[in-house]
Amino acid sequence: MAKQLPEWELLIPGEGPYVGTIRVEDPAGRDVPIIDETAVEAYAWRAKCLHCPWLGATSVRIGAGSALRPGPRTTNRLEEQWVRHIYEVSATAAVLDSLEQLDRLAARQQAVTQVLDEGVRRLRAEGASWAQVAKLVGMTRQSAWEHWGDSSAARRHRRP
Repeated sequence: MAKQLPEWELLIPGEGPYVGTIRVEDPAGRDVPIIDETAVEAYAWRAKCLHCPWLGATSVRIGAGSALRPGPRTTNRLEEQWVRHIYEVSATAAVLDSLEQLDRLAARQQAVTQVLDEGVRRLRAEGASWAQVAKLVGMTRQSAWEHWGDSSAARRHRRP
């Protein structure tokens, strides 16, 4: 009868639990069935993630017919590899999430900037002074003129 190998669980806040285990392989690197607490034709124990295809880089060689469970030192080493993998996956996901958030914020900022630019152009066309525009947008008259002014000097100072 096939038996389950020990599993590890790690909870990453905001992401949920990750589960890993120990994989028993034959010399070709294929999973080996566990029968009656023995790994038939076993060659190596290796850490395995149950959320993705990742396998630990380091195999621990064992003999055919070895006991199902590796010793505590081997188990700890395999678990450490798996934990490092999960933290790398988690960090990558956090960076990608941050980049997506930044991209959304930049798109919103661009939309707001376009609306603000159009509003300033309209106010100026209706005769509003730079002092009035500056007061509405929360900057000095000089800054408003440099940012939205139509003179060549203002265009040189205008942000892209």
